[in-house]
Amino acid sequence: MTHSGDEPILRRLSPGDADPILVADFQAMSMSPRMSEMLSERIQGRAVFQIDPIGVLSEDRLYVPLPDLAAACVDEFLTAGADHGHVHVVGHCSAAPLALRVAGLLAATRPVTAVLVNPTWPGDADVTAKFTEFLGKFGPATPAPPDLTADPALVMAGMERTLLDEVTALAVSRGLSGSAGAFTDLIVWYRAWLAFLLAGRNDTQIGLAAGQAAVTVLSDSPSTVTVPGRTEDAYLVRELPSQPVGTVTPELAELVATHIVPTLRTAAPSPSRVTGHTA
Repeated sequence: MTHSGDEPILRRLSPGDADPILVADFQAMSMSPRMSEMLSERIQGRAVFQIDPIGVLSEDRLYVPLPDLAAACVDEFLTAGADHGHVHVVGHCSAAPLALRVAGLLAATRPVTAVLVNPTWPGDADVTAKFTEFLGKFGPATPAPPDLTADPALVMAGMERTLLDEVTALAVSRGLSGSAGAFTDLIVWYRAWLAFLLAGRNDTQIGLAAGQAAVTVLSDSPSTVTVPGRTEDAYLVRELPSQPVGTVTPELAELVATHIVPTLRTAAPSPSRVTGHTA
């Protein structure tokens, strides 16, 4: 896949030329460290790459399918000079579908393990809830839920227009009608995040897309773990201590790091169910 503009989807965070680690990251609207950044500090000697679709989804294309995002990532990775050895592809929360896609593409030619950390699989309710949450930042608007079965670009155009209308209405209500443009970056970030969730919702082949990649799930609720398209004996599950919902903490990053590189381990997460591949 090629995308307009020069915004990369992959960024190298640390040196190394073998056994690389790719981490699917979506930039939060905060200055908090990201999973990829924390892993690059903890794991020495292995190249850590940050997969961040925000740049691509912030450009002039309102929507990019998940397979295309994964293909762009793999294309950039294979030219980065660190693709030797066993590859780990980490995906936290709703980044799990993208991590599986990337792992599946790479597994055709090398050993790969997808490490899914408290994975979620976006559906209609997730996209609608996030859209409603973003609208709530600007006032008590209650628009009709978007029709997610329509053409994805039209769906995204409609959600972006609704967000812009709410920002404009808020600015006018406060006598700041000329200041609505100050929210442009925020609206673009909201749109990109919604487009990413929509791409995950629309990817109905995600389980099969993992192909020959081994799959490990690290979860604080192992009894409810599922990987769409895979039977329970086709992935490994290990239990995590309880985690804040959707939040990356240094403690979580430490658990992920010691799972990928056992020699770092000081206190490993205990196994809940061991099936299928090992990492």
